[in-house]
Amino acid sequence: MRRRIRAALLAVTTLSMVVASVGVAQADESSQPSQSSLRDARAAAAASGGLSHAAKGGIGIAATWFTGTLSAGSTQGWTWTNAPADAAYVVGYNPAGATTSATCQFETINSRYVQLPSGERQYQFTLKNVGSIACGATVQLTAVTSSVLASTGGVSPGGTQTSLWNVPWNTIWVAALNPSGATSSAACQFQVTRVWTVQPGSSLRQIWVEVKNVGTITCQADIRLGSTTIGSQFSMATVGPGGTWSTTWNNANPVTSAYVIGPSPQGSFPTYCQFEVTRVVYIQRINSDGSSQRQLAMWFKNLSTLSCGGTAYLQTIAA
Repeated sequence: MRRRIRAALLAVTTLSMVVASVGVAQADESSQPSQSSLRDARAAAAASGGLSHAAKGGIGIAATWFTGTLSAGSTQGWTWTNAPADAAYVVGYNPAGATTSATCQFETINSRYVQLPSGERQYQFTLKNVGSIACGATVQLTAVTSSVLASTGGVSPGGTQTSLWNVPWNTIWVAALNPSGATSSAACQFQVTRVWTVQPGSSLRQIWVEVKNVGTITCQADIRLGSTTIGSQFSMATVGPGGTWSTTWNNANPVTSAYVIGPSPQGSFPTYCQFEVTRVVYIQRINSDGSSQRQLAMWFKNLSTLSCGGTAYLQTIAA
């Protein structure tokens, strides 16, 4: 199916259409477990006293719970039931079980938004122990308030759409979906496969969002965007076309918070600088003095045809 490019206005900004280089989607669709194998995140959080105010909507930590010990390379699939319509979700981790010789590392490798035949909205995600030792992590399911900016219209299974919006500077953006059109026998399922930031000019900044129907029926989804302010920022190195730059944020405190991350490219007109966050890994490291440190490893990919860099924005969201 030919990809359709849709545009919407954000606030009172004026949209300019550009052509972005489109790479391979970063989400690992094959890693999504079957529906029957998904664990109930709300029940796990309730059992451990980890339900928070954002479980009902708004911004903050919605729920926390512990994964148990996972062997290196193992995955777990979770579903957050009765997800409020305005919530865009980000998952953080506080790993535990590192040793003086090996770190404990966790990453989200897949996520999707689902409408069940009953009409219930769910957020489903898969986490993975990407380190070299068996360990566990406290999951920090985090909500950001979002608004509807566009609708996909009907999309067939496997179909994708890409949308873009002009957005203000000095903000971090989170994309979410509200699927609709589930039938009595099949859920409507959509995934945000990619989000990237484009700087088409010195006074303009854009967010591009690619979504995919990962279900078995033709249905639609409202595309939502939520935003936060900037808590910290640092310069990104200049990267060649198609290159990736990574860095580690030390002392990622408080350990009870999750991070929202966004790049702000800086390039030269008329060739646009574009960056995408491709991986975020939470790490527990045992320091030489025996103390524990949480770290945040991040990967940024240059999607443009020129060498450019920019600024990375971070914000912590706590209960």
